[in-house]
Amino acid sequence: MLAVALGATTVTACGNDWGTAPEDQGSPTTADSNTATTSGEVVAVDAPGVTDTEIRVGGVASVTNPLGGHYGDSFDGVQAYFDMVNAEGGVHGRKLVLAAKRDDKLASNKAEVDALLSVDKVFAVLPVATLLFTGADRLVRDQVPTFGWTINPEWEAKDGYPAYNMFGQSGSFLCFDCGTPTLPWLMEQAGAKRAGVLAYAVPQSADCADGVRASFDEYGKSTGTELVFVDKSLSYGPSDLSVQVSKMKDAKVDFVTTCMDTNGVVTLAKEMKKQGLDAVQSLPNAYDHQFLEEFGDLFEGSYVRTDFAQFEVEDKPEGLQLYLDKMEEAGKEPSENSMAGWLNAELFVEGLKAAGPDFSRAKLIDAINEMTDFNAGGAIDPVDWTKAHDQRKSDTRFCQFLSRIEDSTFVPVFSKPGKPFVCAVVTPDGVKTEYSA
Repeated sequence: MLAVALGATTVTACGNDWGTAPEDQGSPTTADSNTATTSGEVVAVDAPGVTDTEIRVGGVASVTNPLGGHYGDSFDGVQAYFDMVNAEGGVHGRKLVLAAKRDDKLASNKAEVDALLSVDKVFAVLPVATLLFTGADRLVRDQVPTFGWTINPEWEAKDGYPAYNMFGQSGSFLCFDCGTPTLPWLMEQAGAKRAGVLAYAVPQSADCADGVRASFDEYGKSTGTELVFVDKSLSYGPSDLSVQVSKMKDAKVDFVTTCMDTNGVVTLAKEMKKQGLDAVQSLPNAYDHQFLEEFGDLFEGSYVRTDFAQFEVEDKPEGLQLYLDKMEEAGKEPSENSMAGWLNAELFVEGLKAAGPDFSRAKLIDAINEMTDFNAGGAIDPVDWTKAHDQRKSDTRFCQFLSRIEDSTFVPVFSKPGKPFVCAVVTPDGVKTEYSA
């Protein structure tokens, strides 16, 4: 979500460390074609990307990006899931083929999305893991089933913009400036009282800071917490946050959250350490093991949230263990982005099965939008797709997975055996804690 702020900046393409990308990042890679093995007759389907033996999809990621993010890993998650399904005979007598893997290099998302439809002629678009999503309008207009990582406002259905063909890894509702009890609740659990938030002076980042303010306005009193410092005037790529840290120190801030990218968070943590600001940090975009290897010492005691059960959880849900096993078989390191790709692929396949052997794009979309309890084998808190486009999972129950950084490792906190997700629940008596499978 926070990385969208980069859209207001001028960036140059960075080197690409994605080992499986083609040399020409602007063109697709065609996956190996496998002949379907079926025991019965294949029903004829007249749809783009569908033959008697294959269902071809393609995706786009910001593989080349200024953040060093591993967005291309989403392709690995999709491929691992497809390999597993194909080994069992595919879907409706056809093999699943990830036929195109496009790199939008941050600035060319619309062009790459157009190419997926007009050049690659794919049946569905997955995965999408991009910092900007300017190609979303066409996908909605043409009602192309689209699956991806929901960090862009275009995923959400709005008035006059019925994006019911857009499916995120755990829902698609987004409201950057809406308040929730999760941060005040986390502060209460951490024993903190006074919060500070920093953001960039661009709409998506500033809206995030407004959401933090709304959270404390609505739930601060019931949790005994308050927001005492807000700065949403920062330019992207700050090299000096000494003034902001000094002001937070004067305000006796003991809990810090940000609406910045990881580079900005690192700059902040270094300045906090330099000035001796002893405050817990909430890091919403930091479930990255390579990041932790490099900077873990700066974030001791910080909290990291995800929508899925993190890999370190002891009592692993069946769906999480399956993902980890298949990534190991593929020789790929698990990551947040590959997990998102895996979840996208699973939802696509389950929807395809439900759509029936005479499937179409419209039938696939309708089938998913009738699902009321999709949880990917317990890897995510259940999603009700009859509601997940235009409202939260619940107006009173906010579930997540949390870990705390200890000795440069992610250590799960709050989870219970068989119930990995912790929920901040709004009741007439205040914000309470529940657990979810």
